[in-house]
This record gives sequence, structure tokens and C-alpha cells, in this order.
Amino acid sequence: MKTLFENITVITMDNDAGVIKNGCAAVDGNKIKYVGTTKPEGEFDRVINGENKALIPGLINAHTHTAMTLLRGYADDMNLQDWLYNKIFPFEDKMTPEDVRRGSEIAIDEMLAGGTTCFSDMYFFQAETGRAAIQKGIRAVLSDCVNFDGYERKVKLMEEMAEEFSGSDLITFTFSPHAIYTCSFELLEKCAAYAKEHNMPIHTHLAETRTEFSDCEIEHNMTPTAYMESAGLFENPTIAAHCVVMTDSDLEILKKHNVSVAHNPISNLKLASGIAPVPKMLDMGINVALGTDGASSNNSLDMFEEIKAAALIHKGAGLDPTAVPAETALKMATINGAKALGFDNLGMIKEGYLADLVVVDLDTPHLRPIYDPISSLVYSAKCGDVEYTMVNGNIVYER
Repeated sequence: MKTLFENITVITMDNDAGVIKNGCAAVDGNKIKYVGTTKPEGEFDRVINGENKALIPGLINAHTHTAMTLLRGYADDMNLQDWLYNKIFPFEDKMTPEDVRRGSEIAIDEMLAGGTTCFSDMYFFQAETGRAAIQKGIRAVLSDCVNFDGYERKVKLMEEMAEEFSGSDLITFTFSPHAIYTCSFELLEKCAAYAKEHNMPIHTHLAETRTEFSDCEIEHNMTPTAYMESAGLFENPTIAAHCVVMTDSDLEILKKHNVSVAHNPISNLKLASGIAPVPKMLDMGINVALGTDGASSNNSLDMFEEIKAAALIHKGAGLDPTAVPAETALKMATINGAKALGFDNLGMIKEGYLADLVVVDLDTPHLRPIYDPISSLVYSAKCGDVEYTMVNGNIVYER
């Protein structure tokens, strides 16, 4: 399948190419074959006229729990510990594989309609999520979350998934110890060793609340970040979700081990967990990606909302209007997300990269006038402005 996007504003997220007005992008198979200002030669199976539209890299949701769409609105206006132990965990104990499949289908429909082309999931019955992802054509990074005493069972499930999806170029995996408060130190060590032996990245929750932070200091005389480091988790490529309560030494640990942070601003605000020190992370060169978290604590999977929130809350919290500029926020949802998930050919519109692309309709009142396309996308665009979503060279959503 060959597709041409022509006469379109191309937001490449490539520092060398920048924004190309009245540009073209050609896709052949699952790769981007051309990006520029001149229409390439050759025949195309489909030509999309991009007048008054923007072409952006597919958005990457670096931390979510897709099947939690079934808990959307179920437990609102609660702190994290009450929310988890009194509402969420009891509900999840009753969920079946069929529930997870349906919840994942709802989530994937929502994400594709909102321009998300890749998500990193941490949940259970993940084979069901993988099957839904393949059916609907979205890229997924999956992990059957390890907690309490479920290590051996989760290893078996992960190995079964690896075999089932070995022929798919849409599915990859991480290994996910849930958090320090649901995993013993020995379990964290086991997870670190398994991931290292099998060359798998780690995906975990880290330092999400002050309660988690203070409990860890009282029980172990160290911060959650230092505790995870001592268990060996960061010897693997790691995606650490949240990282809200961090000391300067914690940030140095993340930097030393090249840990990527999955920033979840809306979920952290809704649960009153706090605001992660993202400007300081960025200044230190820590890779910061964006995630929505689950739809039960957000309550949507709208990455456009997440991008805008990431660009705004740090300005207000730090009384600094230059904190997290628009382009930085968009990078967090594209190229930074790709880096966090281990992709070196995703997150930019560049020749040879995977063709995960999104067309955004700019011809709407809330996007007029446009002085700076990136600022308009970050501060004014909505998920409903998405007109086409392409994953792996296939248009899987068309408004």
C-alpha cells in the first residue's frame, strides 16, 4: 500500500527538518519513504489532500492501563491509597479475560480516534489486550503486571504471549513489577534479574505519592528511587511512571541509569498526588514521555489533553511561563515516548521511520488563526480534530 499526503503542514519533530509548510510525505508499506516540499514521482494507492491540515507523528501513550476503561467514573474524588485498596483492587479481582478484552477494545477505539498510535500497557490478562491491538491495528507494548506473589505465573504468561505474538510487528513487551508497595524487595530483585536475562525493559510505578515516599523512608531508610536502584531494576532500560516525589539525589539516580519518566499530569492532579518536577528533569537531560494512566484516574485517554496539561501545569506551579514550551510538550508525546519504549525509528516524520502518522484538521474555529502550528496543536487542538490515524502504514481510523 502506497499513500501520499500532499499540500499539508508536516510537523516532522525532526530538528533538522522542522515544520514543512505545503509539504508532502510518502508512505510505502509500513515505512515513510519521502518527506519534503516536492511531490514524489510514482503511483499511489491513495492520495490525501492536506489543505488546511497538519501531519504529525502518531502520539505515544507511554503509560496506561487500557482495560480500566471499564472503571471510568467508578471511583472519583479519592486519594490514591483509598482509591486503590477500597475500590480498584476489589473491582479488578472480579474481572475476567473477556472483561479485559472488551475494556481494551473500548480504549483502543478511543486512542485511535484521538491520534494515539502506540501505547505502553501494564495490566493483567494482557494477551487479550494484544489480540484487541492486532485486530484494530494499533501498536502496543505489553506487560502482565507482577505484584504480591504472582511472579511465576506472570513469567509463564509473558512467555506464552511472546510466543503467541512472535509473528506480529505491532506487539513488543516490557516486564512490570507494579510498585514498591505491592512487591517485596526479593520480588523486585527477581523481576530485575529476569528482565536482564531476557533483555527486556522494565515498566513500573515510582514515587507516585508522598505516602509511598514517606512509608519507604520509614521502613527502609531510603527513598523509593534509591530502593528500586538497590534492587537492581535500573540495570535494565526502565520506564518509571509518575516520579512525582523526587529528591535531587533521586533525579541523579534516574539520570545515571538513563531511566525514562512517563509523566501523567492529569491523573496525578486528579488523585492529588502532586506535580512531578519535570522542568528539572528536562534540564538534567532525563527523557520525559507522556502517559494518560488508566481511564479510571484520568478519566480519558486523550493525549491532546495530556500534552496541553504538561505544557501548562509547570508554568503555573513554577510561576515560569517558559517552563515546558509547546514544542517540548509535543516531543514528550512523540519522539520522547518512542525513546522511552525503545524505538529508534518512531516518533518523527522522517525517511525510513515507521509510518505511524496522524492528520489533524486545522480548519476549525478553535484553531483559527494559526501563527505557529506547533503552538496551535498544543494549546488549541482537540482529539476530535483528528481526521486520519495511520499505524504501520495502514489507515486504521478515518473520521
